[in-house]
Amino acid sequence: MRHGSKPTIRDVAETAGVSLTTVSYVLSGRSGGTTRISQATQDKVHSAVRELGYVANRAARGMRRGSTELVAVAVADLEQPRDRAIATLLAGILPEHGYQAVILLGGGWRPFMLSGGADGVIHTCAPDAGDDSGTADHSGTMAELAARGVAQVLITDDAGAGSLGVQGGFDVVPAGTDTPAVLAERAITLLLARLRS
Repeated sequence: MRHGSKPTIRDVAETAGVSLTTVSYVLSGRSGGTTRISQATQDKVHSAVRELGYVANRAARGMRRGSTELVAVAVADLEQPRDRAIATLLAGILPEHGYQAVILLGGGWRPFMLSGGADGVIHTCAPDAGDDSGTADHSGTMAELAARGVAQVLITDDAGAGSLGVQGGFDVVPAGTDTPAVLAERAITLLLARLRS
């Protein structure tokens, strides 16, 4: 490993004295195919990871798997108690399902999602909301993402959004009087169903 560079999977393999394939199997939690990886070998790999301070490159892994393992949570404003509560709940629940949450404020979610930044997105604002942050294009972006097959769920107070979701290829969770916890659970259930279909 060069001085000042980040450790790679190759560095881990060299330090542990094992193959790249073995490191890959150990770090991914896979069994190793037909060859069983001994506990001693697994321990050597994990020890090398700690010693080197190796952290997997999420972007590279996502390219190999065709998945980012990220879900964007697009909120208009974290100063709004409901948006803040939903974002916090989603950030805590999504890892239980194998995804990390990326909280995006205002219109910043659009370029992130259009560039393939996450596997899906949960929105907490109405699709036709228009303000100075550029959310006027919200529904157009949602339609474009739906056409690309991106999983989306909209949590909204807009009573007419349900028919828009059916037409637009995304799910809608009407906020009504439900608590943020109920809304977050419903949104995750719908999003996971879309991600797994």
